[in-house]
Order: sequence, then C-alpha cells, then structure tokens
Amino acid sequence: MSKPFKTYEELVIKLRDDKKLSVPDEGRVIELLKKHSYFSLVSGYKTLFKQPNGEYRPGTTIEDLLALFEFDDHLRDIFFHNIQIIEKHIKSLLSQAFVEKYGYDQNAYLNPNHYHLVVSDPAETYSRCGEGRRLIQNLGDRVHPPFEHKQYIEHQWKQHRNVPLWVTIKAVTLGTTSIFYSLCTQDVRIAVSKEFPCVTEQQLVGILDFLTRVRNVCAHNERLYDFNSGPTRAIPALPLHGQLHIGKTKSYYRKGQRDLFAAVVCFKYLLSPDEFTSALQQIKAEIKALCKKTKQIPETKILKCMGFPPNWYDSIGL
Repeated sequence: MSKPFKTYEELVIKLRDDKKLSVPDEGRVIELLKKHSYFSLVSGYKTLFKQPNGEYRPGTTIEDLLALFEFDDHLRDIFFHNIQIIEKHIKSLLSQAFVEKYGYDQNAYLNPNHYHLVVSDPAETYSRCGEGRRLIQNLGDRVHPPFEHKQYIEHQWKQHRNVPLWVTIKAVTLGTTSIFYSLCTQDVRIAVSKEFPCVTEQQLVGILDFLTRVRNVCAHNERLYDFNSGPTRAIPALPLHGQLHIGKTKSYYRKGQRDLFAAVVCFKYLLSPDEFTSALQQIKAEIKALCKKTKQIPETKILKCMGFPPNWYDSIGL
C-alpha cells in the first residue's frame, strides 16, 4: 500500500512528533521541503541520524540532514568532474588505437569482424555478440540522418559522407565507450591501457564499467556517499589495494573494490598526479566541512559509509 499524501505542515508534525526531530523553526523546515522534497532530503539522508527505535538522535535538526544532503551534492560534482576527465582521455586513446588499426572510414567501427566477440565460452560468446550488435546499432544511429542536433556529426556527413570514430565517440556515453573498449580486440585494448602504468587491459575493462556506475549516480543526482556496486561490478584487485593493507573478506578487499573509495583507487591510476592530488584535496575539504556543519556525524562514521580507510588521505596520496 502506498503512503498517503501529506501537506508540508503534516510532514513537519510527523518529523517533530513521531520521529522526534528537533524543529525550532517550522518555517525553515517547510522551506527546505519545498525546495528539495521530503523524499530527496529526509528519506534520502535520514539513516545516519536515526536511533534503532526509528527516532532521530536527540538534538538532530533539519540542518543536520541538509548538511549531509549538500555534502553528497558536492561529492557528486567532484567525482563527476574527474570521471569526465578520464572519459575524455579514454575516448581519445581508444579512437586513435582503433583507427590506427582499422582505418578512419566509419564502416570500420560498424563492422562486427573488427571486434573480439567469439570466445571459448559459448554463453559468453552469445552475450558478447548481443552487446556487439547493440553497440554497432548505437554507433550506426549516430552517423546516419537524423543527427540528434549533433552539428559536428552532421557536418562530417554532409561534407565527406563519412564520420570518423574520433568524431562519433564524442557523441556516445561513458557506458557505451566502456562497452566499446571491452569488445575491442586485445591489441587495441592494450594500446589504450599501456598509457596507464600498472593497469592491464583486462583490469581497465572492469575499471571503466565501475566508473560508469558511479558516473550515472552523479548524473542522475542519486545518493553517492554510500555507493556500493555489489560484487558483480567491483573493480579488480589492483597493486594499490595490497599497499594500503586493507585486508580481505573472502576474495574481495574489505574496502576499495565496490564502494566509493574504489572510485578514488581508479582515480589514482587514471588521473594525472596533479589531477589526483586536486581530487583528494577537494574530497578531504568536503569531509571537514560536513563535520563542521553537523556534530551528529563523526568523521569516522562518514568515512566508514564511504568505504574510506581511516588514514585514507595520507596512505593513498603517497
């Protein structure tokens, strides 16, 4: 049964009387509910402030929830920005490597024979062939009329009746780029991965898939700080995991393979040193700002939710 509709005033009463949220200013609560919605602000960020009985911890106000809400918003900006840097870099390397092998004619990337679709496992071959068909259909839709308001693609088509991959790849998502890379022949994948020290082509497949999940959370304004991809979309174990002495649970490290810290591990490998340092400093600043705005969340607690080790900044920044 769906929950009944409540007015803003009724929601304030629910928070104050039923959930024991401290409400010194009802007008301020209504203002924030109007701006952000109850579902986004309260339902999305209440967990860290609740007691086992479902009531808020004594002294918790709407400003505490807002602090966590805004912290998450700022985190999304940081992670989205850095994933975009990586996305542009991968697209540049991938289009260069593919065209160098198969040529700049658009039929090259629309040809299923130029991908590694058949493998020893029949079930995996079936899956890869399906992905290959969808990928080629996606790319083909980009380079034939109508052009979805992509003037740079339309220009290439009108002038040359050919849209090279380095043009087409600009119009596709990171998810499509990730699939493209995973389906390429090994030599093309290696030509890309060799630009990132200590990352194999197979590890890069997993990293790009994982970053796609994080990117989508950021793009759709979903909750990020406690992100977890689950074991099937975890990033591969990398040398850095062992260097951080995180420890394992069964076959996975306890932190840094499926949580938000895993994205930071990816940044370590795929960003330049200056870009990585800047990302770390911004994340650290946001954590400090959150703990200054609300005393209801100790730094150790928010780090645990994010999957960050207690000494994350010093250990991964080396």
